[in-house]
Formats: sequence, structure tokens, C-alpha cells
Amino acid sequence: MFGLESREKQWERLGKLKPEEKVDMALDMSDFVVRVCAAGIKAENPDISDEELIERLRERFEWSKRWRKREV
Repeated sequence: MFGLESREKQWERLGKLKPEEKVDMALDMSDFVVRVCAAGIKAENPDISDEELIERLRERFEWSKRWRKREV
């Protein structure tokens, strides 16, 4: 859907959304990112416990935050 539209059209469409729709989209995207990261960690560590998985996810997101700060 969005892939065939120009960026201008995408921004125009997003600009017309209600604030709560934008928040819902952001939450959905965040959830998707967490699931993809968790799947990657599980693929590398099939026997990982839930507690260790959560810790590794936290580490991965912390690393990402530190990396972005370096770029500023």
C-alpha cells in the first residue's frame, strides 16, 4: 500500500490520521520491532529462558540508544 506511493503522499495520508490512530500505529510498530528482535535472539539461542530473553532484549535496545547518541 504505502510502498507504491510517493513519500509526500505517505506523509499527507499520515497527517490526516487522528492522534490516537498515530499512537496506535506507533505502538504496533514498536511491538513488531520487539517481536522481530526476540525472534532473532531465539533463533541464535533456542533454549533461552524468558528471563534471559528479556535481559538480552533490554541490552540490545540499550546498545541501540547509545549508538544513536554517538551519531548526534
